Amino acid sequence: MSASDPAAPVVGASRLITFEISGTIYALPISEVLEVVEDAGMTCVPTLPRESGGVMNWHGEALPVVAPHLLLGGGPMRSRNPGEEQQFLVLTDRPDEAACFGLPIDTVVGLVDGEPGLTRGSEVVVERRPVDGRVVTVINPRQLVARAAEVIERAAA
Repeated sequence: MSASDPAAPVVGASRLITFEISGTIYALPISEVLEVVEDAGMTCVPTLPRESGGVMNWHGEALPVVAPHLLLGGGPMRSRNPGEEQQFLVLTDRPDEAACFGLPIDTVVGLVDGEPGLTRGSEVVVERRPVDGRVVTVINPRQLVARAAEVIERAAA
């Protein structure tokens, strides 16, 4: 994990990627998403419940995966049917930095223009805004990565 200040504003993020998790639409600055991965083959960690996360193979590296409900609230994601692919966002907390973790999602909705309005603060969710007739929950990627780091450290303890 990067040692960047999670309360610092994200600079230069003018497009948001929107995605769905358990019926809720979220958005992150596209600059903080390194890749959208289809069916990365998440593997369980023996001491960690599957609904909490695991690891995935990302370009030959074991990348931690953290369940969205541990970061954003709500209940665990729905179970996948056999043969149904899982998508993951590979996230960083700063452009041009290494991957921090994988976030399982239901689907990518698309890209939208507009500044995310991220300000200094300690909350993961920074705003809710209407986009194409739906409410989109905008997330501060630095706070999300900081919260994921805490979850990963607690699981490793």
